Amino acid sequence: MTIRDQAIIVTGAAQGIGECVARNLAAEGANLFLADIQEEKVASVAAALDGESAGVDISDPASVRSMVETATSCYGRIHGLVNVAGIDAPYVDALEVEEDHWRRLIDVDLNGPWWCTSAILPHMIKHGGGRIVTISSVVAVCAAPTISPAYSAAKAGLIGLVVGLSANVEKYGVLVNAITPGYVGTTGTPTPAAEAVRYEEDFPLGMGGPQPVADAVKYLLDDSGRWISGVVMNVTGGLVRGR
Repeated sequence: MTIRDQAIIVTGAAQGIGECVARNLAAEGANLFLADIQEEKVASVAAALDGESAGVDISDPASVRSMVETATSCYGRIHGLVNVAGIDAPYVDALEVEEDHWRRLIDVDLNGPWWCTSAILPHMIKHGGGRIVTISSVVAVCAAPTISPAYSAAKAGLIGLVVGLSANVEKYGVLVNAITPGYVGTTGTPTPAAEAVRYEEDFPLGMGGPQPVADAVKYLLDDSGRWISGVVMNVTGGLVRGR
């Protein structure tokens, strides 16, 4: 199973990691269906990559189902799903976490990838298999006192989802994996100079940006990932070791 001519859905593809993943896969000859809540922006990215696109609110199951139906009508069989879409990590102290904040983070960053995954799974099983890659975060496995615990909980939940789901669907030929990136600096807000220096100190291999994450996605979707399932791939530039 090689990437060329595969039909792959990438959520959160309007910018950042998602856009980088899309460009990486396009260079490999994939047929892309790009989805994002920023409908006009993702349409522009898709047009540049000769792909298809749709707006989607991943926290809304009906919106997700509509997106998947559009993708399958465009390409027939969908071979891969890359769950990138989510809300950035807010800098909120635990004592400041209110109910709306908690529900919103869990709804988008944990429930959203599940709605996307559950919507495409029957299609993949029907067609004999597929690959699902979900982007978690380093804060799921490494404490970050400045980051909202709601965000950490959501991203840790994605790891549990991937590990549990993989054991359920491998028998159908569906391989499910996760990636935990470190800080990649693509949220749209420029990194303050002092903060950039600190990140350079934290990441022994330097600030890699989104490209190493996109390369890891490509590895898991391509033939190289044929014997990998239920894995959490650490892509953190040396920040986290041994897991």
